[in-house]
Amino acid sequence: MRTRWAVSLAVATLMAMSSAGALAQIGSGAGEAGGLPEVANSAPMGSKDRPVRVSSGVMSSLILHRVDPIYPEDAKVDRISGAVVMGAIVDDHGKVTKLTVVAGPEGLRDAALTAVHQWTYKPFQLNGAPVFVSTVVTVNFSLKE
Repeated sequence: MRTRWAVSLAVATLMAMSSAGALAQIGSGAGEAGGLPEVANSAPMGSKDRPVRVSSGVMSSLILHRVDPIYPEDAKVDRISGAVVMGAIVDDHGKVTKLTVVAGPEGLRDAALTAVHQWTYKPFQLNGAPVFVSTVVTVNFSLKE
């Protein structure tokens, strides 16, 4: 229960920070300040520099190849479980090009990153053309008795 709350809080925080950063950039013309892409730039929507935001639910239906993470032995011994939440960029060919951990137990993060970097998706289409996508990926680790 505690883990679900933490993941929900992390996702809500990420969304709020993303929105706040976008608004700050529009007002200040800050460009790449803080590592966020410029909102009002000339890059076309769906390009590498301006990916389209797509929900995790929609993207999960487009997974062509999923690699399950290998549960780290240290995490098993220490009885660590939970969800690792990552921000992902998927290119116009369906390959994961960038992953950033948003939240999750430290001992499970590397396993989640290693697995998701190997996933491939059916390219997301916008107006009939494949585009770059920004999404959230969650990998759940559960100890089974």
